[in-house]
Amino acid sequence: MAGPEFSEYATNYSKTARMLLAGLSADMRAVLIEIENELTADPDKYPSRLIPLGGVMFVYKHPKPQIEITYRIDRERKIIYFLHLVAPSLDVRKTLFISYSHEDERWLLELKKFLKPLEQRDIVNIWDDQKIKAGADWRQEIEKALASAKAAVLLISTDFLNSDFIASNELPTLLNAAKDKGLSIFWIAVRDSRVLETDIAKYQAAHEKPPLALIAEAERDTHYLRIYNRIKEAVGG
Repeated sequence: MAGPEFSEYATNYSKTARMLLAGLSADMRAVLIEIENELTADPDKYPSRLIPLGGVMFVYKHPKPQIEITYRIDRERKIIYFLHLVAPSLDVRKTLFISYSHEDERWLLELKKFLKPLEQRDIVNIWDDQKIKAGADWRQEIEKALASAKAAVLLISTDFLNSDFIASNELPTLLNAAKDKGLSIFWIAVRDSRVLETDIAKYQAAHEKPPLALIAEAERDTHYLRIYNRIKEAVGG
């Protein structure tokens, strides 16, 4: 009697991929299971559908329905690591992710007042870590927001640049998304810093100088309106 059959490769989903998978419709999940079965049985079955990303990283592009899977393959251990998914139901990237230091909360709150019309018109969902509910897995919530980001705004100060959490968790994901997925990144100088010595300076400044903290309160609204218009143009408002 023949023994049970097993797929040649095992699979492992990243947290981001699991969250994106949960957002798929039942029909799309069924298609994804079929793709997974094909890849685990023979990762080299469809070479024309693969885009090499260097080394052991690939993007698998399914023609119909159009699903893209970014994965890493460990041929020695026979494991395929699914890292990211893009499917029609996930294609609407509406989050405007705001990254800031908690020492700059006042500038976050002022900025959100001026960006509110973009949210009211359902152009973007403005997200910052104040949306994380008490008791929630804050790392997972941040990863989920980053995965659906359409654009990102960085509120720059010395405290922002000195934040180990931002440098280790938020910035790498945002800068990689800008490079690989075309994520729009804007930065706003809220206080003096050495931002021009960093890689952030390569991205578009929605406001560079003088820093918002050095502008008289009566004149600040004019600068916020300019910031609003630049971000609105970028997100298709």
